[in-house]
Order: sequence, then structure tokens, then C-alpha cells
Amino acid sequence: MPEKEPLSGTQSTTDFPVSSTGVGAAEPTDPPDQRTFWQRARLIALRIAAVFGAFLLLSMLLTGGAATYTSRPQFCRSCHIMEPYYVSWQESSHKDVSCIKCHFPPGAGEKVRGKLMGLVQLLKYVTESAGPRPAAEISDASCLRCHDTRLLSGRVEFHGVPFDHRPHLTGLRREKRLRCTSCHSQVMQGKHMTVTTSTCFLCHFKEGLFNEGLGTCTRCHQIPEETFDLGGGVKFSHELAYERGVDCANCHGDLIRGNGVVPFERCTVCHDREEDLKQIDDHVFLHQKHVTDHKVDCLECHLEIQHSLDPQRIEHAASDCKSCHPNQHGEQVRMLLGKGAKGDFAHQSGMAGARIACPSCHQVKEISPTGTVLWKASTKVCTQCHDALATERLQAHHQLLKDSLAEIEANLSHVYEALKASSLDETRVIEIEKQLEELEDNLNFIRVGNGIHNIHYTTSVTRNLVDQLIAICRELTIEEPQVVLPNKVEKMQ
Repeated sequence: MPEKEPLSGTQSTTDFPVSSTGVGAAEPTDPPDQRTFWQRARLIALRIAAVFGAFLLLSMLLTGGAATYTSRPQFCRSCHIMEPYYVSWQESSHKDVSCIKCHFPPGAGEKVRGKLMGLVQLLKYVTESAGPRPAAEISDASCLRCHDTRLLSGRVEFHGVPFDHRPHLTGLRREKRLRCTSCHSQVMQGKHMTVTTSTCFLCHFKEGLFNEGLGTCTRCHQIPEETFDLGGGVKFSHELAYERGVDCANCHGDLIRGNGVVPFERCTVCHDREEDLKQIDDHVFLHQKHVTDHKVDCLECHLEIQHSLDPQRIEHAASDCKSCHPNQHGEQVRMLLGKGAKGDFAHQSGMAGARIACPSCHQVKEISPTGTVLWKASTKVCTQCHDALATERLQAHHQLLKDSLAEIEANLSHVYEALKASSLDETRVIEIEKQLEELEDNLNFIRVGNGIHNIHYTTSVTRNLVDQLIAICRELTIEEPQVVLPNKVEKMQ
């Protein structure tokens, strides 16, 4: 059958395209390959972002955790070279303060820098390239964020000495600018950030004269108020000596020992470049670099200066004389120390206890007939420190003891003669002879040592000498010695 003709006014959908503006028109679409590419790219980007975000978050958590962990004082002791510093920190007044609060200056940037420097130190330790002694610097800003009131607090007491922080931190000391750590350091192992008195002594007494300038005694010490007993009923008051203008050096000139010099060898421990050693005499430059700009302990360069009472002052004073007069004044020294007589009479002189040197009293210069220079003592020297009444009492006490020596010597000779004619057995005679020899030695010691050097000791030895003579005379049934002695010192206080 013949095919039917299409209806009039219509077109086959297979022969003619549908108008894009007509009803039921189709949407435009990308090519299948292009659509698949963008979908994959978007998915990959999301995955990368997620991974990066997770990595960034993990890194932040790890970094924060590591920063927190490495900021703990316990982490510092991970290196064995830090163990002694950690132990000293635990026992110090800063035991509740984290290490980084002092060792990192204030500010986020300084904290980051400190962490990086710590990482470098850790790498050095791991690679065994670190030195045996760690070095660290603490800025004044770190100290003052906790101790800022120190500059305004006025004087504080340090070992009984009044101290003011303000002039030490705000001004120049010996033309040098100091830092907190110039004094507060760890010179001694086990003392964490403490002030060592040797650091104070080095600055105050370096190249200075005793009781002058920074070394003036009354800068640190008050005039003692207590009264000292020097024997024979004589009292001593520092206030009286101060009022009369007696220099502290007259009695205490031995309190400073050492000069604080810097041996050249100490410079070469750290420096070996020729250009560095050329500046070794430029003190301004050296202190600027070592003290102001960087923290180098003073005693790493300077020798120590000691400032204290010398327990062997009398021996040292006598040794000055011995340089010209060997083996002289031994009895006088032993008399001062109260240990020269035979028997148990030990009693140190008040002058020896106060570390008064021989030249403090022996100030009167005389020339002997042979031309020898003699330095003698006199009551005029005594009155520099003692009032006239005390000097008179001391002189009278000494004179009475001195006068008794001749009478004691005569009685000793009398006892010797009586012992020869006695009827005692030979053994007892030998014992008494030995006893008399000791008494004679003590008598000579008092005479040569001069009892004025130690009134307490001389009185005890002399009284014991007379008591023994009386006992021997009673045993020999002969007349007892009638020696006049001064009152006991205990009754004269």
C-alpha cells in the first residue's frame, strides 16, 4: 500500500529540528569529557585542602604541644650538663618560676628566638658538639618584669649590710654600666642566681685604698655600739675612737687581701686572635663587651679579693717585722694569743680578738744608739681609743704586775736554796726542781712577752706562779712569799 502523506501544516520531527524557542525546547549541555574533568579537579582540590588542613592542624597541635613540653623546667634537664643547674634552681627562691620566664626576654618574637636558640643547643648536644659548660644571658627586662619595684624599694639588707639597687642599675659604677646579672649570677655551683660577696668586694676594693672611695667602711658598716673588754678592767668603744678620728685602718688594715688583677692567661682561655688581644689594655671596651653587652662573670677574669677578719692577723703582723728581724717577738705574739706559758691558762688578748696589728699601738718612732729605728708604744697612743681613766687603770694594773716579777724571782732563788738543804727524798726533790724550772720559764715568758699585751693572761699566769711557790714553801716549811698582786680581772669589770 502506498505510504500516507503527512498531515498538512505539520513536519516530521525526524526531518526538521525543533525550534530552540519553542515549547519543550532542550537545555544546552557541556561535552561529556569537559564535564568529567572539572568534577575530578574539584574533588582533588577538596581532598588536597582537607589533607593540608589536617596536616596544618596536626602541625599546630604538635608544635603547641612541643612548645609547651619544652617550656617545662623538667625538659631542661634532658641534657646531663644541665643537671647541676636544674638542681640548684629547685633549691633556689626561683623554684616556682619557669626557666623560660627568665631566660627568654619579654615579647613573642623573643620567645620564638629563644626556642630557635634552644633547638640549636639541643642539636649541638645530640651531635656532641656542645661545650661542657652551658652559657646563658638573662636580660634586665626579664628580671624587672617581676622585680621592677626593686628600683623604688630603697635600701634592703644583705648580710647585715644596707644595699640600694637604684644607683647600681641606673648610674655608672666605676665608670661601668652594670646589669642585674653583674651581681646576681652563678659564680658558685649550687647557688642559683645569687649574689656572691666576692663580686661586691672586687668592685668596691679594686685598686682602691683602705677606707677610701667605694671602700669607705661606713658605706656598708655601722659603728659598733657594743663595748669590748680588753682586759685589766679596760673597755673599748668604737664610738669613742670614731669621735677622735682614729682611722679604721689602724686596727683593721688586714681586712682586704688581694688586688683583683686579670692575669693574661685568663684572656687567652677564650681569645686567641691577635686583633682581640691588642685591645687587652682598653678597659672601657673590655667592660662594655663583657659586662654591659654580654654576661661574663667578673671572677672569670679577675682574681678574687677577700674582705674579712684574718684569724691569723697577729702572726701576719709579726711576720712583717720578721723580714728584718728573724725569730724576734715570738714571746710577744704568744702573749697576745694567750698560749705561751706552761700550764692551762689560755686566754686570748682582747687586742688579738679585735685583730689589732702591732703598728696600731707601736707608733712612737725612736732611734737607738746603734742607729736602729724602733717603734714603741706609749700611753698617748692608748688614749686615741680609750679614755684617760681606762688608760690609767690599765697602766696601774700592768705596773703592779711588773713590780711583782722581781720579788717572785727572789723567792724562786730562796726556794732553790731551801730545797738543797731539805730532808725530802730524792724523788720528791727532782719533782719540785722540775716544777721550779717551769715556774722560772713562765716568769721569763711574762718578762719578755710583756704583760701589757695580754693583761688577763698575765694576771692568771702570775697568780698561779705565786700560788705554786706558796705551796712549795709550805712543804719545805719556810717563809711564804709576800707578793702584792693586783685584784683579779673578774673583780675589776
